[in-house]
Amino acid sequence: MSQVSAPLRKLLEKDIAWHWETEQKDSFQALKKMASEAHVLAFYNKDETVVLNVDASSCGLGAVLLQNERPVAYASRALNSTMKKYRQIEKEALAIVFGCKKFHDYLYGTHFIVESDHKPLESIFKKSITEAPPRVQRFAIALQKYDFKVVHKPGKTMLISDTLSRLYLAETNDELVPDLSVNEVQLNAHLPVSETKYNELKRDTENDSESQLLHKMLDDGWPQNKSQTPEPIQKYWAMRDEITSIDGLLYKGQKVIIPKAQRKQMLMVVHETHMGVVKCKARARQFMYWPGMMTEIQETVEKCEVCAINDKKMSRKESMISHDMPDTPSAKIGADLFELKGQHYLLTVDYYSKWPEVDKLDNLSSANVIGYIKKQFARFGYADELVTDNGPQFSSAEFKRFAQECNFKHTTTSPHYSQVNGQTERYVQTVKNLIKKSADPSKALLDYRNTPLEGIKLSPAQMHIGRRLKSSLPTRTELLKPTYVNQEDLLQKHRQRQKTQAEYYNRHSGAPLQPLNKGQNVTIRHNGKILLVKVIKKHEAPRSYVVETSTGRILRRNRQHLKPSRVQFQQVSDSTQVYRDPKKPV
Repeated sequence: MSQVSAPLRKLLEKDIAWHWETEQKDSFQALKKMASEAHVLAFYNKDETVVLNVDASSCGLGAVLLQNERPVAYASRALNSTMKKYRQIEKEALAIVFGCKKFHDYLYGTHFIVESDHKPLESIFKKSITEAPPRVQRFAIALQKYDFKVVHKPGKTMLISDTLSRLYLAETNDELVPDLSVNEVQLNAHLPVSETKYNELKRDTENDSESQLLHKMLDDGWPQNKSQTPEPIQKYWAMRDEITSIDGLLYKGQKVIIPKAQRKQMLMVVHETHMGVVKCKARARQFMYWPGMMTEIQETVEKCEVCAINDKKMSRKESMISHDMPDTPSAKIGADLFELKGQHYLLTVDYYSKWPEVDKLDNLSSANVIGYIKKQFARFGYADELVTDNGPQFSSAEFKRFAQECNFKHTTTSPHYSQVNGQTERYVQTVKNLIKKSADPSKALLDYRNTPLEGIKLSPAQMHIGRRLKSSLPTRTELLKPTYVNQEDLLQKHRQRQKTQAEYYNRHSGAPLQPLNKGQNVTIRHNGKILLVKVIKKHEAPRSYVVETSTGRILRRNRQHLKPSRVQFQQVSDSTQVYRDPKKPV
């Protein structure tokens, strides 16, 4: 064969001008004859692996059936006028259909390998049919009766099928896929757009430079490497096997690729009913696509002022932050006011011993509350720290002076976030139940102080005053005498109890929320309305921030109540305005 092919190989030499004379023609005809003789062709063996090697050129299809790298049969045909308009990926897929139909008697009922130099086909035939380009879907359906695996093979090694696809037989009569060559596949039938919108998409696709580059790639075929792809369309490289063009529109699978001129309008249409990010993305991904579409949808929803001021959902629940456990009784106390059966009460709870004190208030003035707290201090001494909410009794200037006089630290919780003083809030419910259920609330309170706490095995009385309290139950004298409490052991039990409570709480909490920055726009719920506010600073308390409303009012809120917003903050001058209607100009 080397001797016979010498006249042809001389044409490849650098200094030889191209010429086709009798010597070259005879050499070519001799090679064709040799390729079809028995010492080259092999008999089909049903027990050996079958390989179908296929290729497509601009005008023809070629296929060769191989076993042990020897050809069993050749096939080629010309493309008709409709097929010549197909994109390269569609022609390569059509070559597989042609090879399978031509060698049906050899291939049907057996597993075989399909070799193609078009790498995208390797991944397409691994996916669901619904993810393939529309016309390739039709080819895939026609091939479903065969059991094969598509394998990519470099084009420079596809010598036989490549030659057959370029020197094809002039056969175009047989239809490879029913109706496919006669009727162009149109997708506007299933696109949820009007005819006017469909024409607008076609017009803008024709005028879009990025889309035209994609059309060119589909006509000429994608390069082997991403770096060889024009930069504007490198972002389509990962899904190049799914892109096709029909009737002037580009598609990724079943989704139309929206040209740049139409994207902003499409975002408005997707979000016109002001649904959330997840639902807007779900709507869009059903029928349209462009690189970065999901990110742009999220930005559109996050910047929507109507959504921001009507979103009543709070941020997700965060993990528990436990209070530091004091070393001595009465060092850290939580206080709160509550109402029951028309009466107002002051409740204080010692963080160390869980000892509750309850006083019925004569009135709700700050001075009256301070008076009862002073009585409790007189019994057990001044506290180092007092934890309360932001009620007017505790936020008054009078209470601030009281804290300075008694030299204790006054810690307030974030407004509308009672969990910060969770122990006191829990004891409010406990004391309410004691008062409701008992004919003698004072006796019920005595019994509670005398009952050992779960996990600690000591009662609040034992931890607070070092002994049990005499009650209606018979009690040995030894139990009423003061006893020594091991501080280290008690603190360890307290911390273990806190840890257990935190573990149960954190089962339903999410990851920590992202910290907020000074000047960042957020939304809060205030007086039953959603306000757009701006972060002024981080408060000294954990997860607490100071914010400013559009009217200049300063508020403090916990991080859970603050939702980051990309809507622009606008200052207004009307001090009575606490809510701005986005539909009305400022």
